[in-house]
Amino acid sequence: MAGFIQIEQSSVGVERMIRKTAGAQAAGNLVANIIVGALALVGQPVTRAVAKIGAVLEAQAAAHKQRREDERLWSVALQDARVMADLSRAMSQSAERDLRNFY
Repeated sequence: MAGFIQIEQSSVGVERMIRKTAGAQAAGNLVANIIVGALALVGQPVTRAVAKIGAVLEAQAAAHKQRREDERLWSVALQDARVMADLSRAMSQSAERDLRNFY
C-alpha cells in the first residue's frame, strides 16, 4: 500500500525556503530593532512635551476656576456691604504690604 511514496526527494527547495524564511525573519528583526530604537530616541522628548502641555492646561484650568470664584465673590460683594468692606480692608492691607516691600 505504501509502495507509491517516494522517499528519495530533493530537499533543495525546502532548504531554500528555510533560508528565505530565516532571511525574512532577520530583516523583520532588524526593522523592529530600528523602530524600537527610533521610538526610544523620540519617546523621551515627546513625553516631556506632553507633560509640559498637561501642566499648561492644568494651570489654565486653575486660573479659569479662580476667575470664576472671584466673579462670584464680587457679585456677592455688590449685594452685601459687609463682604465689600472685608474685600476693601483686605485689599488695603495687601497694598500696604506691597508698599513696604517696595521701599
